[in-house]
Amino acid sequence: MRGYPVEVSAEAAAAHAAATVIDLHNDVLTKLTHSRYDFTRAHAPATFYNPLRLDLDLPRIKRGGIDALGCLLFAGFRFDPGRRRFWRQLDCARRLAAEHPDAIALARDVADIRAARAAGRLALFLGVEGSYAIDDDVESGVARLAEAGVCFLGPLWERDSRAGTSCRTASARDTGLTDHGRVLVRACNDAGIRLDVAHASQKTFWDLLDHSRSPPFSSHSGAAGVHPHPRNLGDDQIRALAERGGVVGIIFVAAYLGGTFCTLERIADHIEHVARIGGEDCVALGSDFDGFLPLPRGLRDAADLPRLTEVLWRRGWRAPALGKLLGENVLRYLGTR
Repeated sequence: MRGYPVEVSAEAAAAHAAATVIDLHNDVLTKLTHSRYDFTRAHAPATFYNPLRLDLDLPRIKRGGIDALGCLLFAGFRFDPGRRRFWRQLDCARRLAAEHPDAIALARDVADIRAARAAGRLALFLGVEGSYAIDDDVESGVARLAEAGVCFLGPLWERDSRAGTSCRTASARDTGLTDHGRVLVRACNDAGIRLDVAHASQKTFWDLLDHSRSPPFSSHSGAAGVHPHPRNLGDDQIRALAERGGVVGIIFVAAYLGGTFCTLERIADHIEHVARIGGEDCVALGSDFDGFLPLPRGLRDAADLPRLTEVLWRRGWRAPALGKLLGENVLRYLGTR
């Protein structure tokens, strides 16, 4: 049951419930597309770690007080003829909203997210993880994504794409953003699709900041100043994103936070570091729920998210900083051009 239980106080619970809570990054569409999970039914947390478990379903999302989810269309499949597996994730999102209109709404912008919350519905807004699915035809691919209401795109995942170099590539082979990647950046800028620097190499990160007209952001990263890791951002990167008006969604994956056996206190450490370096307007939540990787102890799934608010409450987090972290920073970022 992933030990280290945290009792949530009435004060922290009230603050959490009052906030607009937004998670920038999860992979639930990938799991739902390739499984028989019922998203409307509550699933018990795994007694032991199981990468195929479901972190997100409607009952547990409600218990976690989450109002909006950044749902990723994963593009990293190595064998995907015709990109069918990639586009099936979009079909899955549309089907969820169509079959459960009283509970789920697809959101294209901040107004849609706010309207869904006011109506008591969960807002799903779409991103893309990796440009691999559109590498062969950037212009038409970006146009199709924009038409579908995709809000953001990260050119990289765990391996290089035609757009640029991944953070997993050795620094000696880090060539940064390619000419093809620059075309992708321009197309996304023109279409109003934001650029996600998560998984980008050092050089690709700085090239994205240099070439994008709109402020990039990270949907799910940690702070290298707390735990050095290729997936985490250095202080200079955090400052640069903050100066452009971007945000950093703090990831919940244990390995990136501090190691397999770390607790959810470590999430708070990364949050506080990013807020200290980039300011309280820079930090957000980017869980990577359903990302096939272990969560820290004390955070079994989405239902336990108020535990993180409790940990921060004990550390002195109050309004307005707490509300900014939980969702207002994302709304501000998505609302700017």
